[in-house]
Amino acid sequence: MALPWDVCATPIVARKQARLAMERGEVVFRPALFRQLGAPYRAVARATCPLEDHEAPHVNCSCGFYAVADDDALWRLGAHQPNLAILDVELAGRVIEHEHGYRASNQRAIAVWLRPTCVRCGNRAELLHHRRFGSLVPECPRCARRPVTLGAASASLGVPVGFTTEDVPRASWARRVSIVLAHLLPPLVAVFAAYALASVLNAGAPLAVGQLLVVGWFVTGSSALRPFVRRLGVGPDEAVRLQQHWGPLVLAVVIGCELVLCVIAFALGLTPH
Repeated sequence: MALPWDVCATPIVARKQARLAMERGEVVFRPALFRQLGAPYRAVARATCPLEDHEAPHVNCSCGFYAVADDDALWRLGAHQPNLAILDVELAGRVIEHEHGYRASNQRAIAVWLRPTCVRCGNRAELLHHRRFGSLVPECPRCARRPVTLGAASASLGVPVGFTTEDVPRASWARRVSIVLAHLLPPLVAVFAAYALASVLNAGAPLAVGQLLVVGWFVTGSSALRPFVRRLGVGPDEAVRLQQHWGPLVLAVVIGCELVLCVIAFALGLTPH
């Protein structure tokens, strides 16, 4: 039986993460972890299951609104991403408690907190930037080309939106360059080493192995570089920001070099056999 909010049991106060987005001129929440069937929702929302015809959350399903009891468990919902918002929520209705958090049928957002770091340059963020595909991310006035003020976001959501007071120090120029090179050099070395080996052996098989190594690096490179980043004294939030900001350029450089070498290898007749 569906009950009004005000006659439900005392709500459970919890924390979660989500993405802010603009859809049809209104600010909405999107799931923190991208899901193909994850639908946007408002400040007051009721969960539905996109897979089965049953009440959400269900014991034998993964549906429902996810939240955790405190900040120590937020990393399970996608922490250390500067474009994620932290939500204070009240859970009610049908609530399933798990070892590290909850899944609920009803959710009310009571406050929205953003990390105070520009996702592009790392300076202090003061407003939101409306990206091309609708997402809203913290940025400084210099970087935000399509700005949305916190007041406008609060009015659209009906929930206070503000920045946290945490200090996320920006990495120095030398450390930023070191992290970018650490992401770039291993795949480039793999590409050029594969081409050199293919030239010596007059065979194309090393090129295929090199391509597999490059793909493997882009899948696991962030985890492999964590000890190096920690030795540099760069925090996880800043490391993720740098990876997201420079990642497309690193990928483009590696793919460009690989295409040039593949064309040269094809011209020389180095085909896999």
